[in-house]
Amino acid sequence: MKKTFKLEHPKIKVPRVVDSVKHDIKKYLKKERKNTLPAGAKYWGFDCKLGASEETAVEVQLPSLTKSIDGLVEKNSMTIYVEITAKALEGGGTPAVETPQESPEAEEHSPETEEQAAPTTAHTAPQTAPQTAPQTAPQTAKPIWPTQSLKSSQED
Repeated sequence: MKKTFKLEHPKIKVPRVVDSVKHDIKKYLKKERKNTLPAGAKYWGFDCKLGASEETAVEVQLPSLTKSIDGLVEKNSMTIYVEITAKALEGGGTPAVETPQESPEAEEHSPETEEQAAPTTAHTAPQTAPQTAPQTAPQTAKPIWPTQSLKSSQED
């Protein structure tokens, strides 16, 4: 979404126009989040730019977008430029992009790099993980329903 909003209106006051701008942004985000995710993606992320014009727009985080809009209004800016680009993200905040296939040249390793990567010494002791307390299984809860079968209760 790339859009320039004008805050001047002959009949509507500026705070109501700002509210409609925020509503349009929320409506766009809701629509984009409904789209189907590509394979390997877990959720939608958004890159946002905000400014008085397209040339002066700076990147902002999505949670602070509405606060940034309020900041522009306080500076008496009568136009607001908003650019929001949706991107599919994996779990850790990284874009869901297919990894490129490695070329055969990358598979060849020189012996010097292997020796530098994993030097072996006879005097080093193996590293062990710190001891942690063993975890016990949670206790099962008692059933809340009677243990009688339904057939026996229907026969009475």
